[in-house]
Amino acid sequence: MGIDQSRILITGGAGFIGTHLAERLSGQAKEVILFDNGRRDSLSLAPHLRAHPRIKFIAGDTLDKSSVAAAFDGGIDIVLHLAAIAGVSSYYQEPLKTLQVNILGTVNVLDEAARRGIAHFVDFSTSEIFGSDAMWVTEEMPCGIGASSERRWVYATSKLATEHFSLRYGETHGFAATVVRPFNIYGPRQTGEGAISNFCRAALEGKPLKVYGDGSPVRAWCYVSDTVDAIERILQRREQATGVFNIGNPREIETTLGLARRIARLVPGTSIEFEAVSRAEVRARVPVIERARTILGYEPKVDLEQGLNSTLQWFSQAKGAVR
Repeated sequence: MGIDQSRILITGGAGFIGTHLAERLSGQAKEVILFDNGRRDSLSLAPHLRAHPRIKFIAGDTLDKSSVAAAFDGGIDIVLHLAAIAGVSSYYQEPLKTLQVNILGTVNVLDEAARRGIAHFVDFSTSEIFGSDAMWVTEEMPCGIGASSERRWVYATSKLATEHFSLRYGETHGFAATVVRPFNIYGPRQTGEGAISNFCRAALEGKPLKVYGDGSPVRAWCYVSDTVDAIERILQRREQATGVFNIGNPREIETTLGLARRIARLVPGTSIEFEAVSRAEVRARVPVIERARTILGYEPKVDLEQGLNSTLQWFSQAKGAVR
């Protein structure tokens, strides 16, 4: 069984990437269940998804085993696990909760997935597991998380743990397990923190764009529809698509300052301000995606100029509705 006629559970399904996955997969799956506690609510920005006959929303938290169990009622074939605490501010303000939600919550979902006999589990990890210098990294390169004295790395630590849990559960309980490492995904409906969403909101509100440090850190920027393409291909190629995949767009590399300048050109009159960096800095995040190209036939399509225009247009239309 592929996507067709599957019941798909998306934890964190009311979030940015979750809603885009639901939008795509609901046209193929028997039913898509969105399980979320509403911490980041992109679903409210997409009312058409709430009204979709094959999309169901269940409120709940991954730390609550009973609500996790309820999300599996009726049978689940595929789990896309996105539920997590993310955002640099959270790592500093809620470091223990970040660890608990991301690790213990994932184990709760995996326990239920194993008990219910699912076919495929896809865990969303992060490029941060490579540490502060992730330049042209492959899936097999050693991870380089920073010192435990620095709160920034609680997220990367938790995500590296969930990678191991997901793969080991799959091996032990006999279901396909895939780990996805997204690299700097952006696009419409992105709530919470993110350089592009932060810059778009500020520019449209007539505020200066804040660049931390000298703006030299580089990122490979991947539009959300390209990420959804990759997940769709993973689900279509279940038997071949196990293990770890870097997902991103290595052709679209830009510094933080370069990104701010691009958005300032798109919104005339926008200024740029520099602020000192008081936190651990990630200098580079650029993936090698040859494994995804070879096994999935994956190729990102949206260039940064096109993606920024589409994202800015959406933020302009949704102005005032996005936190």
